[in-house]
Amino acid sequence: MSRKPAAEYYDERRRRLLDNEICTQTFSSQGIFEIILASPKEYRTAMSSLRFQNIFKQLASWPETCCERAFYPEKDEFHWRSRYGNSALTLETGKSIKQCDLLVFTPTSEDDYLRILEMMKLSNREIRAEDRVSKWPLVIAGGTPVTANPMPLSLFMDAFVIGETEPSMGPVLDTIKSLGAQGASKKKLLRRLAALPGMYIPSVHDIPGKVSSIMRQWAGSDGMGMTSFIHSPDCISSDIRMLEISRGCSFNCKFCQPGYVSLPYRECKLEELENTIENMPDIKKLALLGSSPRSYPELRKVIKAAKKRNLEVIFCSNKYEDQIHSSEDPDDLNKKSIVLSPETGTDSLRRVIGKKLKNSHIFESVEKQSDENASNIKIYFMIGLPFEIEADRVSIIDFVKEIRSRNPLPIQVNINPFIPKPWTAFQWTAMATPINLREWIEWLETELKKIDRVTVRSGDPREAHIRALFARGDHRTSNVLEEKLSGVGWNTAFKRIGLNIKWVLEDIDPEISFEWSFLNMGFGHTRLAREYHASFTLNQNRLKDMQKELETEESE
Repeated sequence: MSRKPAAEYYDERRRRLLDNEICTQTFSSQGIFEIILASPKEYRTAMSSLRFQNIFKQLASWPETCCERAFYPEKDEFHWRSRYGNSALTLETGKSIKQCDLLVFTPTSEDDYLRILEMMKLSNREIRAEDRVSKWPLVIAGGTPVTANPMPLSLFMDAFVIGETEPSMGPVLDTIKSLGAQGASKKKLLRRLAALPGMYIPSVHDIPGKVSSIMRQWAGSDGMGMTSFIHSPDCISSDIRMLEISRGCSFNCKFCQPGYVSLPYRECKLEELENTIENMPDIKKLALLGSSPRSYPELRKVIKAAKKRNLEVIFCSNKYEDQIHSSEDPDDLNKKSIVLSPETGTDSLRRVIGKKLKNSHIFESVEKQSDENASNIKIYFMIGLPFEIEADRVSIIDFVKEIRSRNPLPIQVNINPFIPKPWTAFQWTAMATPINLREWIEWLETELKKIDRVTVRSGDPREAHIRALFARGDHRTSNVLEEKLSGVGWNTAFKRIGLNIKWVLEDIDPEISFEWSFLNMGFGHTRLAREYHASFTLNQNRLKDMQKELETEESE
């Protein structure tokens, strides 16, 4: 039997994904303004994101606008498209991603930056913004990583949305449509966009140091309450609907970039949540999303509204307070897990990094849930945290042993390297070297696997190092991405551009400002510096206490 041509096979895959979707919203397929929302993630991952679905809804429901989606191709399809020069295509009609008026990318991590360029290269689109002679499509990006630091993509994007899209996207679309209809030049269009709140236009604002403060935008409670409206067996279970009940974070973990750049903490209005639940289509499960859904003050009433619809309620977060819930992995929405995020095994280091959890409370809670209907226990640790010492790493083993003694469920330990991120209290701290990280992780894996029914997953230190370089990188890292796109290794790419790949492995003076400092997150680097120095003082005190305890033990 002869095989189908690759083009036909991949087109059938695209059509199958589209046919498998159940969409509870109706959007126009015709419009004078055409948008493509492109995710640098594969379909399954992107469509499992409530944020991606919400942006698609914003774009597709705007007057006189039609919007299609595009996704990073699966591995086999990517290699085929790269080899034969076939463009990345939209899901809805299968057209090239360059056939639109506005191309919107939604990176969720630094790993996505190279993927964005790969999608543009596949589509025979000029990578650099200055080389794109044609006005259309304009290429913009938004999301947490580029809100915090857009510089690594500054050579490639025409514009950046700094902050949340609810207050920003409407004025952006109206401006582009209005000036486009008037035949305005690209230069004039970008100048007008630069005047909008929360818009960073590299070609207009210029860098570094020649731009006034650009304020991050965020939605009020009236603009919140995202809910999923596209369901498919190809992403999450079709009987689950996701509902946002809060945004931002009421905690103050000093390493957490989303926790800082999503401030202030906001809660959706109860009456609007109840109305949304009452009018939901027939489903079996409702996933409540927020930094800590159980902290929502009117949670009992939200659950009551769900019970009226005979819905099983799932809490989606990675906070200890939520106990049994699904983690950020979309696959986990189909089963319950006890998810713990202690980050480290000691109370003392946890206080230094801004987490108020205590081991005693965690252990007691896990023991109480030993009879709950859960599938496993997931524990998330960071390695290489600021101020971490060997005793802190050893404590991870003791922590897991204590959990094992209190609950018989299988345990999955997740260990990820700490990455210093912009707009956090630890943005000036050094990242541990990949050599040290690899040594520590290997030791932990060996010791943890000796514990009954424990499995270990760990992040790659090398990949974490590269992410750190782009998380805190300036506009020169754009050139590194361009070099990497030619097929060379990361070391070679950084060397050719003349950037020291080891610079993130050293502490930075908090008095030094970064290239992204022209952004305004609603708080300044002075606050972050105060929090960093507070952590330093806390750590000095804890080391003194540890020394005293050691001396007392020796004297006894």
